[in-house]
Amino acid sequence: MTRRETRLARRNERLAIPNLGNYTIALDSAVRAMGIEPWSSTRTTREELELGIAAAPESLCLPFKAHLGHFIAAARAGCEHALMVNSMGTCRLSYYRKLIENILCDLGLGIRIWGLGFDGLKPPVIRYFDPAPIPFVRAVLLALEKIKVIDILEIEGWKTRPRERERGSTTGLFRRGLEELAAAGTRKEVRRLGPVFTEQFRALRNSSGTGKILRIGLIGEISLLRDRTLNHGIEETLGELGVELRNFFLLGAELANIFGTPGGRNRAHTRKELAKIARPWLNNPVGGHALDSVAHTIHCAEEGWDGMIHLCPAGCMPEVSVRPIIAEISRKKDFPVLELSFDEHTAETGLITRLEAFVDVLRERRHSGGAAKSGAA
Repeated sequence: MTRRETRLARRNERLAIPNLGNYTIALDSAVRAMGIEPWSSTRTTREELELGIAAAPESLCLPFKAHLGHFIAAARAGCEHALMVNSMGTCRLSYYRKLIENILCDLGLGIRIWGLGFDGLKPPVIRYFDPAPIPFVRAVLLALEKIKVIDILEIEGWKTRPRERERGSTTGLFRRGLEELAAAGTRKEVRRLGPVFTEQFRALRNSSGTGKILRIGLIGEISLLRDRTLNHGIEETLGELGVELRNFFLLGAELANIFGTPGGRNRAHTRKELAKIARPWLNNPVGGHALDSVAHTIHCAEEGWDGMIHLCPAGCMPEVSVRPIIAEISRKKDFPVLELSFDEHTAETGLITRLEAFVDVLRERRHSGGAAKSGAA
């Protein structure tokens, strides 16, 4: 077959996209714009999680089981391919793609897992589907625009939920915003949505009582920070408890950092800046986003935030490794940190109870002028 015939034949195949929370919408659009049929969702379903738990070694972390279950469901739905982010360094994620492929093979499921990242400017999955250059560039640019707007939705939602006049209005607008964004097919349409969403969120806010709102940062492993099934909807829970959040994984800001492009108000710290902030608490690489967790804890403590919540999958080597460091930062800087571990046995009721207690401690601390020394919760 000619190259064009091969390209057209491969477009009948389907590609499963890993759950990256709301950012999956942008990846889905990029895949569709290249003429490939995606298979995706913005959160792990309970059925997928149960599939992954049943097939995975018990000792592996919750994100691994979620990814595995998602790909098992995709293979059973007839997907020939799946995409998974690679990793470098000491994080076990660097081994997960091959391990998932082996488990799928043992289950008799013939789905190929492609790596994305650290493979050069043109990863193998792009070489395989071989999209035409112009549609490919347009797809990437469309995805980047959608990522920027998702960041806007996230930030405005965090600000609005604790200030909303009507309970649930922020979540409803957020959901509608994602639906509009998913349907937008051009960069011009996407750019228009950012300012529109910003004004709509601001219209929901109640200006009174703003001084009573707590500020808490969320740090930890990316899948837990972004997958609402895995973290049991922690952002909505905290927002409804009157907390303004900052989830320290914004993909648009991360990409701006990686490629050296302007990040605007959503700009993330560079790796060099994070390493400087983390010294002398952390001087050696431990993989994953553990450096981010340490640096953001220090930064928020020094900037006068009310507290920090660290989301850690049970058994996650990078995040578990820095727990003692974060606890020491909490003690030395008199900065409350709540450590939360997640596995398949984590119950939403117990999680909500711990969050409510932590928020109560922070309110009492605020009321007493920050004198209460709660340390690491």
